[in-house]
Amino acid sequence: MFQPSFLIASGPEVNVYLVGEASSAVTLSVGTVSATDDLPQSGCLTKNTTDQWVLTSSIDEIDHSILNVLLTLDRRLVLCQDLANETDCCLEPLCIIETLRVTACLNYEVVATLIVQVIIYTNSTFSGIVNENKMLIPNQKYNPLGPCPCDLTARACDVRCSCDEECTPNMIQMFQSHCFPGVFGGNVSQPFDQLCSVQSVNNAPDWFPFLCVQSSLDNAPYLGLFYNGSTVSDSQDLSFGTGMSAAINVPVGYRQGDPIIQNEDELFTIPQRSLTGQCLRNAPVAYLEDFDTCCVTPLTALACTDSYGIGEPIQNGQGTLVPTSITYQNATDLSNFITATSSASESSPERPSLFPEQHNVKASLELVDKSDPKLVAGICENMILGAKYVFFWKGTTIFNVTLLVTVGNVPFDSPATLTQRFSVTFINTINNRLPNVALSGNPGYQIGKPVLAAFENGTTLQKAPLSIWRPVGNGLCSSAQTRSVLFGEDSISGCLLRLNIDSFANCSNLRSIVQENILNLVPANYVARRGNSKPTDLSEWVPLFKDKGTLPINFSTEENLRGFCLDIPANLNIWFFTAVVGAIEGVPQREILGAEVKFSRVTWRIQCGGGNAAACGTNSLLQSFSVSTSVQFIQIPAQPEPMQTSFQINYVEYDCSRNEVCWPDLAYPLTRRYTGEPHSQSIAQGMLLLFFFLVAAVLGGPWSKIRKAWNETTFY
Repeated sequence: MFQPSFLIASGPEVNVYLVGEASSAVTLSVGTVSATDDLPQSGCLTKNTTDQWVLTSSIDEIDHSILNVLLTLDRRLVLCQDLANETDCCLEPLCIIETLRVTACLNYEVVATLIVQVIIYTNSTFSGIVNENKMLIPNQKYNPLGPCPCDLTARACDVRCSCDEECTPNMIQMFQSHCFPGVFGGNVSQPFDQLCSVQSVNNAPDWFPFLCVQSSLDNAPYLGLFYNGSTVSDSQDLSFGTGMSAAINVPVGYRQGDPIIQNEDELFTIPQRSLTGQCLRNAPVAYLEDFDTCCVTPLTALACTDSYGIGEPIQNGQGTLVPTSITYQNATDLSNFITATSSASESSPERPSLFPEQHNVKASLELVDKSDPKLVAGICENMILGAKYVFFWKGTTIFNVTLLVTVGNVPFDSPATLTQRFSVTFINTINNRLPNVALSGNPGYQIGKPVLAAFENGTTLQKAPLSIWRPVGNGLCSSAQTRSVLFGEDSISGCLLRLNIDSFANCSNLRSIVQENILNLVPANYVARRGNSKPTDLSEWVPLFKDKGTLPINFSTEENLRGFCLDIPANLNIWFFTAVVGAIEGVPQREILGAEVKFSRVTWRIQCGGGNAAACGTNSLLQSFSVSTSVQFIQIPAQPEPMQTSFQINYVEYDCSRNEVCWPDLAYPLTRRYTGEPHSQSIAQGMLLLFFFLVAAVLGGPWSKIRKAWNETTFY
């Protein structure tokens, strides 16, 4: 008989003993048992029916009635993904699962049978070359160091380590009852002394349940064995001025603020403007952080041939590269990108400068095929003037990237400055309801996101811009650009008009030109109430009231005074009335309750010698007149604040907003500010708690001694 007659094998060798007087004369054979075969089988195997197991035997030197039987696996236990050109490998971690039957036959009759249940996983022993220079320490600013202390072997499952990510659920089930306990086993959230459950085990005093903490272990103050309270600096930390190092960890799932990785291990960078105004070429792009920036640099041959790494694939956050879908468009109007320097502009006489012509911007852009920038005969062909990235994301993964590149043929005939525009927008298409438009919140607005605006188009709304001036270069309105109004950010901006005495010949015409051009900044009639308002539901939008004001009927003063115009609508005021309407997971949700646009009118007057406009003549010098736009967000409380009593006005030491110590919060659960439970329920629980406290105080040890001492004193 075999000793043992049944066993479970988890390794490449199986060693058993055949015990009997005729053990040396038996014939041994091994074969596999299929799932449809019945056990036990009485037939004798005539030969080995498996190719991956080798059966050997030897007589024991001391006791010749014992035969040592050895089964050896004749194949490798490595994953195919770890080898380049190998066929003898395992397709998955659970490499072999089968049942073996070993028979011992004597005179063609079965005298003993051994059943072996084989469950073997791939070899977890590291067989590579140990090289300390290859060991990469993750940057602790983005990845925790040592989250699983018992994970000691790379790319292999460490037995008894339940937090090892290389261990499959089937592997963990094999040693689940023998896992390493405590912190070394991955249980970093140890119970702390202030827990009610811990104090009940440690025989805490009877009054302790009133002061203990009932909390989840995930909210423990324990930060782990690898936590260092000081600031951690990485020796391989990258700076904007150095090249991209290869020792960058590709993230498994992006989080907001994480740097985006391109190719295999390079930071994805786009030129951005620093706080000092300098253009940084290698500025990393953070996940879910939108930006729109302009870089103003001298027009040089180096800027002509720079491709800025356009077209490189992006890591999606799950170990896969996402190709970038690129579209090229050629800009025929270079006025927004190229600005002549002062030396070049002094040669031409200065003319009156009003607003830029309202031409179709798309008409000056045409789609072209990809072509590398090059400098030919003093002209930079296909020079990159702008790049607009759009990242489509879901959760922690990027699944699509589009890029719109603006190129143009820029001449080098005179000194000039180059203005390049780069933008990055993240769009969540799962909840996005406006096509090709990123949301500004879900549901409430996020501070710093653009205010959504639209105008009515039949039964639905069509997106419309809501912009303010953004002067560039010389600050004139003729060359000024615009930017979107950002939620929660008050701002004032403007530009300059260059006018002479002839511009004041018709004040009505001047008023109309100024008002119409400023209103072009806000063509919308509706503003989204929330950051994810549906364009098909008008109830989710609020009207944008436009108060253009009324003009006085009598303008006799203008007729008598030359170079003098009244009530010029030079200042545009945009007011948004907002409120915090609730909170989701503790994050306040902000909405726009109303919006209004109103003009502030001023008087413009040409300044001439002696204060007499008639002395200016017809060829007077140009003078600057400013027009401006201002945005103000006015927060309205959800409920009107109650009037203060004379006690609250006089005794400020009880005002929590003006003192570090807030005595009224001593009974915070009983106040109206506590919203976790209904106020009546909080009062009932407080009264019940007070009752139990009084009972415990009266029946406790200190009061018993006081009553005993009082009784003894009264008796005597």
